Amino acid sequence: MPALLRRVLPLVLAAAASPSLALDVANLDKAIDPCADFYRYANGKWIDATPIPADRPGWGTFAEVYERNEKTLVAALHDARDHPPPAGSPQRKVAEFFASGMDEEAIRRAGLTPLEPLMKGVAGTNDATSLARTLAALHANGINAGFALFSRPDTRDSTRYLADIDQSGLGLPERDYYFKEDARSVRIREAYVKHVARVLEAAGDGAADASREAAAVLAFETELARSAMTIVERRDVDRTENRMRVADLAAQAPGFPWTEYFALAGARDLGELNVNQPQYFKAFARRAAEVSPGEWRLYLRWQVLRYTEDKLGGAFEQAHFDFYEQMLRGRKEALAREYRVVDIIGGRIGSEPMGQALGMVFVDRAFSPQAKVRSLELVAHIKSALVERLSSLEWMGEDTRRRALEKVATMQVKMGYPDKWRDYSDADVGPYSFVENWMRAKAFLHRRDMRRIGQPVDRTEWNMGPHVVNASYNGRANEITFPAGILQPPFFDANADDAVNYGGIGVVIGHEITHGFDDRGRRFDAKGNLTDWWTEEDARRYVERAARVTRQYGDYVGVESVHVNGKLTLGENIADIGGTKIAYLALQKALKEHPEGKVDGLAPEQRFFLSFAGIWRSRTRVEQERLQLQTDGHSPARFRVLGTISNMPEYAQAFSCDASKAILSEGARANIW
Repeated sequence: MPALLRRVLPLVLAAAASPSLALDVANLDKAIDPCADFYRYANGKWIDATPIPADRPGWGTFAEVYERNEKTLVAALHDARDHPPPAGSPQRKVAEFFASGMDEEAIRRAGLTPLEPLMKGVAGTNDATSLARTLAALHANGINAGFALFSRPDTRDSTRYLADIDQSGLGLPERDYYFKEDARSVRIREAYVKHVARVLEAAGDGAADASREAAAVLAFETELARSAMTIVERRDVDRTENRMRVADLAAQAPGFPWTEYFALAGARDLGELNVNQPQYFKAFARRAAEVSPGEWRLYLRWQVLRYTEDKLGGAFEQAHFDFYEQMLRGRKEALAREYRVVDIIGGRIGSEPMGQALGMVFVDRAFSPQAKVRSLELVAHIKSALVERLSSLEWMGEDTRRRALEKVATMQVKMGYPDKWRDYSDADVGPYSFVENWMRAKAFLHRRDMRRIGQPVDRTEWNMGPHVVNASYNGRANEITFPAGILQPPFFDANADDAVNYGGIGVVIGHEITHGFDDRGRRFDAKGNLTDWWTEEDARRYVERAARVTRQYGDYVGVESVHVNGKLTLGENIADIGGTKIAYLALQKALKEHPEGKVDGLAPEQRFFLSFAGIWRSRTRVEQERLQLQTDGHSPARFRVLGTISNMPEYAQAFSCDASKAILSEGARANIW
């Protein structure tokens, strides 16, 4: 056991004496027929009694758990002021990062001074060569203007890191925001122009100049967006797999000095890379050669400000909130400063720029070793359930079945926290201003990323902070990850009955395992390579079944008559349906070994489905749901429940529903996993 975990054992022992926190039957609305609206039946009393906090775009199970984690992190980081961690340690660096974000007076004094080196480069952009130099400097400091450069495992050889370039540099949430003509989209573009002008004014421009420049920024970004892939197109692993030599890229996208750019960006002597969107980069290079330097300078200056405005304090921070949080997400008030700072460091997503260092602080305070052991047992049981399903699928042939079983058998499990923590010794973060610390942390990640190109892949690495309330599947490594942050009630409770835990964290586990066999994940083999391991007939059968899921969810209508995008959400919907099915199957196997009776008058099967619906209980602001419907690969929470159970006769049986009314007909159900 890591030394930093030992102090939590008293908390674990105390928790063992506590009643289960995972399923509260007081949330049930028994006036609702569970066969007519199961989501409302399971969560109605909670929905009616729970307002959305003014500082949140929505509220629900995930938000509640993350708020507990946030409080743990903030308390630890405040404590570090009086009891500093060892000098040079990741915990010390992240504590100093946090302290710089809390020092509003120092942020005010620093003003835009930390940005001056980057702005000097922007001002010196006069041609394609100097543009390459400027972009290399911006990208190295976390500002992905124009496009992004990074490394990740090669899809053809998952044992090595390969360089990738990807479209980037748009201030609106997604490329279609630049082209939709409905009234709401038009208002958002108008508000975006006002936002850009407001930030430029705060940076010293006169009102008239800022207004004119903001309109020019929108026009510039619109042209970039015109050649970009849509969010649905970007899900297509074939369309985004375009491996080529730098010389090939230079020939296909002339007008920009690619070789010079890569050398300046730290990817010197680059042999091959993956170009995610070739058409976009052709258009980008053409603009590099043809668009006036003045237009580029304005766009680049704005991008520096856009990426940093929420770290600059004062008018910049307020402008960021008013557009990105209030206009787009519906927040009524800003989060308390300490929580905003944690989120910027790597709180909610837990990856960049110092999410793992935050995770070290969290695990030191709040993770139970018992939870890790019990959760690994659940993973083994659910993987076993999938093996059973794969072994009996009537639509899958033996060749594909053998390869699928191999993929399940070799799927790596990462639970709780990394066995080897990220090395932050090269991260020069400390007694600097907040925005400078952010850029220094980003620069550390960029250097690390560039050094990895061509090197062996580190299979032990985590790409998610242990404090995060989330889980993931990585197709390029064939691995599933479950951070400590989600291994707590109501997702997981060591004192709860099996039905509740399988309906909670069991479904999450099943969901991530099934991602290995969703419409994208199925394309990667057991080693994480993108290869066609399916027979032609089995692939055809799969696509036919997946199309049913696309149609089903595409019929759901969210806020303001916006439909769920069945193509965008396909992978998550397949994982929801398949994950819940195999978690239920695993529960049935567990009940044969350890039978359970009714609890609170509810049979184990009923408690399973109520636990599943409970992890998705939520309320969401109109603005946030609209943003989700247009940009997120996940369906809104209620459809994740209703869409899943409508494919499960087991649900109808558990609640004695008329299957002809409560679930889809057999011909319409997904019937994949």
